[in-house]
Amino acid sequence: MYRIVVLFFALFKITFSYSQYNLIADSSFEKNKGIPLTYSAIDYNSSWNSPTRATPDLFCECKKKLAKESKVNVPNNAMGEQIAYNGKCYAGIFLVSHGYYREYLQTTLNSPLEPGKEYTFKMQVSLSDYSTLAADKIGICFLNTPIKLQHSDPISNLQPNYISLEEEVGLDINDWHELTFKYKAKGGESVLLIGAFAINRIWKTGNTPPPELSTPIYKKIERDAYYYIDDVCMYEFKPEKIDTTENFYNPYFANQIQDKPEEVIVAPDTVQTLKYNEIYTLKNILFKTGEDILTPDSYSDINIILVYLKAHPTLKVEIYGHTDNVGDESLNQILSQKRAVAIGEYLKSKGINPDRIKSIGYGSSKPIESNSTESGRKVNRRVEFFLTNN
Repeated sequence: MYRIVVLFFALFKITFSYSQYNLIADSSFEKNKGIPLTYSAIDYNSSWNSPTRATPDLFCECKKKLAKESKVNVPNNAMGEQIAYNGKCYAGIFLVSHGYYREYLQTTLNSPLEPGKEYTFKMQVSLSDYSTLAADKIGICFLNTPIKLQHSDPISNLQPNYISLEEEVGLDINDWHELTFKYKAKGGESVLLIGAFAINRIWKTGNTPPPELSTPIYKKIERDAYYYIDDVCMYEFKPEKIDTTENFYNPYFANQIQDKPEEVIVAPDTVQTLKYNEIYTLKNILFKTGEDILTPDSYSDINIILVYLKAHPTLKVEIYGHTDNVGDESLNQILSQKRAVAIGEYLKSKGINPDRIKSIGYGSSKPIESNSTESGRKVNRRVEFFLTNN
């Protein structure tokens, strides 16, 4: 009889442990190759990564000697103050930032989801102290394979599940908030994505970083919604015997139809103010040598124009391409025209009416520095834009 009882409890223990098996390999971002001291260090972690060119952050508690040097210390860091919910580390992402810039977290599950089975997903989220904006929701998406995209724009063409941040977190910057939902698997899902796939509403928090603090959160305008994330868990759902006379339903927790990327990024009063009839130089526009193909690093600067045009639908933009005087002038003129057109095509692909865009190439005819030095030629190889309401 004793052996039967022992065997029963052993089987019970195995069954219970299996039901509580966490599918997230590193729930609290603890398994790292080192202690990060600056931003964009999610690659330090052995399980989590960025699916795009955006750069999520990893925050970890440092020893006293390094705490003052670290920008991503726990609890005090460049985004605010927050203790870890579990362990000594957590992650952080911009759900909203300049232009279309978004950050996501990606990880591979310990084992693929089984078709028809239900799973409980939960994570802890905290709005950072210095976040100037708050977002209405966060998306959770399950895929069969990892993705790697060469841009930092919103990820589209997926079917995320949404959890309301407006209701669950609001403007609170002090506490961690548990977000949870139930997911019925199609089968084979082995990758988890977390981030802002679409944003319908943002609002001002009234928070600003201290003037003396060095932080990625922009101080001049309210454009950033930044959240800490910790204790990400996923278990097979084991229903309890409960009273089912009431049926609760939350639309954020259902598998929703595919979302269109957000049309309204930020309210007009949160967009960087640009003057009309004034020429601006895009400082970080990069092309492959001798070509008119934009590199992904160029998009953040172009998105400044994009967001402004979306917020001011009556405005038009003129784009001017320039080169230095090296090489054949006729070829320089053609190249400068193609590069101006490439930027215009990017704006069109993001929904700006072609009638609002004019692209002009000037070749080397309008230098602003001497072409006799490399530094001068570098300045002359530029792209400018001019906003007009005519």
